[in-house]
Amino acid sequence: MTDQDANNNTLPLRENLVQTAVQFLQNPKVTQSPMDRKQQFLKKKGLTDEEIKAAFNLASINTVVDPETLYNQKVLPYTAVQMPRMAAYSCYQTNNSQLTLYQKIKELFNLAALIGATVYCIYWFYKKFIRPFLFGRKKPKINVEDAVVELNETVDKSVTSTKASISKVNEYIYEMKEQNRNILSTVREVKVDLVNLKAMLLSSRRFPTAPTSIPAWQLDTTNETQEKATEREDDAGSGSNNSDSSLEMIREEPTKE
Repeated sequence: MTDQDANNNTLPLRENLVQTAVQFLQNPKVTQSPMDRKQQFLKKKGLTDEEIKAAFNLASINTVVDPETLYNQKVLPYTAVQMPRMAAYSCYQTNNSQLTLYQKIKELFNLAALIGATVYCIYWFYKKFIRPFLFGRKKPKINVEDAVVELNETVDKSVTSTKASISKVNEYIYEMKEQNRNILSTVREVKVDLVNLKAMLLSSRRFPTAPTSIPAWQLDTTNETQEKATEREDDAGSGSNNSDSSLEMIREEPTKE
């Protein structure tokens, strides 16, 4: 394998393959893949180590290269330094270990603010949605002063309404009194009319009505007829008297003998 690698390294660079490898390495989808996988893929495509290094160099991608191979090839296109994987995190770890008191207090305040905001959001959600759903909505509490003011307003309204109702009742009573007075006066008038009517009825029963007047031309005839009637009565009375006297004379004659 070392002989084959040495032969591959001594071969001249193939520019067309290097340019294709550069385009492949500059692809955004390929840049996220690991370096080892890229190298293995290019080796499978038939590129030599020198061509792969040149492609990485042209694509401005640092590769991890074994320094012995570079020394043997005597080709130093760039300088590569191999670093351990945890070296990149050493700075962050030292910063975390060297936090000052102010930073610690700040972190605590930030944590407390975050917890407080979370608790408040949970309480607000419970108060706004969960509690009304479970227990129903409660009426808002009224302040004592507001309650007293509202009570005074209701009392004033009730007093004014009672005064208005009392005034209406007084007016109604006055109207009823006036109506009673009118009724009493009408009753008195009716009583007086009844008394007068009763008196008139009683007077007409005791005393007969006067006869109707006779015209003057009939008075003469009536007087004549009345005179004739009286004469006849007188004649009849004298005749009867004479007969009575004759009968008495007849009765008295035998007694004289």
